[in-house]
Amino acid sequence: MNKIALIFLIQIIWGYSCKAQNRVSTGATDCVQEYDSTLQQKVYTNVDKMPEFEEGELSLMKFFRDHFRYPKDQDFFQGSINLVFVIGADGQVKNVHIANKQDASLTLVDKEALRVLNSMPKWKPGRCKGENVPVRMFWPIRF
Repeated sequence: MNKIALIFLIQIIWGYSCKAQNRVSTGATDCVQEYDSTLQQKVYTNVDKMPEFEEGELSLMKFFRDHFRYPKDQDFFQGSINLVFVIGADGQVKNVHIANKQDASLTLVDKEALRVLNSMPKWKPGRCKGENVPVRMFWPIRF
């Protein structure tokens, strides 16, 4: 199992890239926002300072590794999961889902990744023009 955990960690480190996508510019700054119909509010996709998990990327990967539990009979799962979520202006993780997947088609590994992401503590929120703002994040994870 330690070999699997090591492979998993290496894949996370290699595949990690929380990033924003540009959509509609507000014009006045480099901050970009779009309307999130689920949250019923505007969320940013590009900001002056992106949200950050605790002490940064390594602590994010450690949290995921420490809390993710492979479902039974899924120890040798190989593939990728494209997590999409919003870090609120208060730092809370919100609107967690997997890109291009409906709930009915989620695998046990998908559900476990969503569970771990939903259990995360607050992040340092993203900032635009010196103010905390909600930011949509994309996190591809490879197993």
